[in-house]
Amino acid sequence: MESEKTGILDVIEWHSLVRDVIRNFWTVILAGIIAFLGLYVAEHSVYKPEYKSQATLVVRAKAASSLAYTNLTASSEMATIYTKVFTQPAMKKMAADDVGYDAFDGEISASVHEGTNLLNISVVSSDPEVAYNLLSAVLRVYPNISDAVFSNSVIDIVSAPEMPTNPINAMSSSRRVLISFAVAAVWFAVILVLSFFRDTVKNVKIFEKKIDAKLLGTVTHEKRPLPLWKRIMGKKKGMLVDTAFASLRFTEDYSRIATKLSYIKRNTGSKVFTVTSVTENEGKSTASANIAISLARRGYKVVLMDLDLHKPAMYKIFRYRRPLKTEFSDILRGEVSPREYDFLRYKKTNLFLALSKKNCPDASEWLGSEIVEQCFESLKQKVDFVIIDTPPTSVSADAMTIAKMSDKTILVVRTDIVDIADINDTILTISNIGAGFAGCILNDVYKPFTLFGNMGADDRGYSMYKSSAYRKYNGYASADKYRKLMDEDLLSVDNGKQ
Repeated sequence: MESEKTGILDVIEWHSLVRDVIRNFWTVILAGIIAFLGLYVAEHSVYKPEYKSQATLVVRAKAASSLAYTNLTASSEMATIYTKVFTQPAMKKMAADDVGYDAFDGEISASVHEGTNLLNISVVSSDPEVAYNLLSAVLRVYPNISDAVFSNSVIDIVSAPEMPTNPINAMSSSRRVLISFAVAAVWFAVILVLSFFRDTVKNVKIFEKKIDAKLLGTVTHEKRPLPLWKRIMGKKKGMLVDTAFASLRFTEDYSRIATKLSYIKRNTGSKVFTVTSVTENEGKSTASANIAISLARRGYKVVLMDLDLHKPAMYKIFRYRRPLKTEFSDILRGEVSPREYDFLRYKKTNLFLALSKKNCPDASEWLGSEIVEQCFESLKQKVDFVIIDTPPTSVSADAMTIAKMSDKTILVVRTDIVDIADINDTILTISNIGAGFAGCILNDVYKPFTLFGNMGADDRGYSMYKSSAYRKYNGYASADKYRKLMDEDLLSVDNGKQ
């Protein structure tokens, strides 16, 4: 693990950001809907409407002047003084008494149009009728005060007050929609920020700088040929390197990993490799199967064992639908001798499978027994590689139990799933129990952003999903003929006599 700091461009992973946005876009829509409904509820429960009744007056001097400018200036000054008069407590009390109210239930305000002698008076109240009645009362009683203060002024009503019909503080529907969009945009930004600062392995650069382990290889993201309805339902399908749908890049990724394992075997003599992960859905079972197939294609004799006995999945990856003659858990219970166990031969290759279909709740009690260790030692004398698929370390301690009995352990890390701290803790735990650690496989790595690549096209710009050849393969994959052929190619052989 390097000590240099990770640059901002290394942290940004566009596929991760887009994936998080797509997965959480429903929350963005929900945030906008909640904001809209919240504003509606607040408007009809907490919200208090306010109604405004207003009138326009003109203030002029009684004594006419030969200079119109001087007369206008004096009238404007008097109008400014009248703004103080109309807002006095005495004016409010007289207006309330005039209409028979106990108090002036509203707010009165007055202002002058700049440079004119026009005076605006308004009354705001929670009741439109009260606002209108109070303003009308003010216009009736103001002479009682104004005549005593300004005897040389006259006030004429230019615009009489009217009964208000709509509240002045009502929120329009367009404004509610605008605020709802703003709330949704803020939540969208929060999703991007959380995705950006999530401390996970998002690409190879972050792995090399933050993970204290050797990188055995990377496996690029491979699109599974699944119908749309299965994708919506969250269905999963393991991709094998020897199928017609596997891309050349995907196949070469596992071929390079198989090459590194052959180097490790040559240099250290290690034959038994445990494959595990920190948590579920990181692709460890698919990785185990493809590593075993890649090694067998190189001419090695390989045994692939499914020791994830709490949740066996290897038979699903290889699409083995027939009943098993013997479960591997039967060996653990002592019901079947290891020499009598029938391994399944995959497509007449040098790959032999030890599969399980039944859940074994008491597997943890038997995996640490001498039977398993003796089975490993016996297989090491007969085959070149033993690849073991185990449960995730965060789910069961079986992975560590098996790792101590194997030669090397491989940790599968899927991009942007597990926190970096948890990955390093798992690596440290494997090392502390005395198990040999081979390194990590970084799974589901996206290619750098390119125009053709992110439009579902290959390096030449041709769309894989729109080609007639792909549609033919996809139909063939779902045909009963192909499934029957797959079952027939999985032949059981008596490994105990070999």
